[in-house]
Amino acid sequence: MTSKVSGPRNSSGPRTARPSANEGGRRRTPGPELAFGGAVFASFAAWGVSTVTLPPDLIMPVVATLFLGFAAVVAIFRRRQRDLNSSQVTYADVAGALTLIGLCAAATIDPDQMVRLVEGGRSEN
Repeated sequence: MTSKVSGPRNSSGPRTARPSANEGGRRRTPGPELAFGGAVFASFAAWGVSTVTLPPDLIMPVVATLFLGFAAVVAIFRRRQRDLNSSQVTYADVAGALTLIGLCAAATIDPDQMVRLVEGGRSEN
C-alpha cells in the first residue's frame, strides 16, 4: 500500500473559532469590573458613614440614590463603549446590576418614613 500526500501539512493544529483575549496585541482592561467594585465600595462606605451622621429615616433614601446615581454614570460610560463582546462583562451589565441594587434598596423604604421626611423639611410660617 502506498500513501498519497495531498499537500503540505499544517503542524499548528486546528484553529478555534473564538479569538483569545490577547489576540492582535490588544489587552482587555478591567474597566467595567473596576467600575462596579468602586461603585459598590463607595456606596457601602457612604452607608456606613450615614448610619453615624444622618437620622435613621434618611439612611435608605441616601443609599438608594447613590446606587441609582452610580448606575446613571456607568450608563453614560456605556454610551461611549464601542467594543461589545457578549462573553465579557460590559458597562451595560454593571449599570443594570447597580440599578437592581438601587431599586431593591428603594423598596425597603417605608412610605410613612418618606412622609415624615417631607413633613420635617417644611417650615411653618
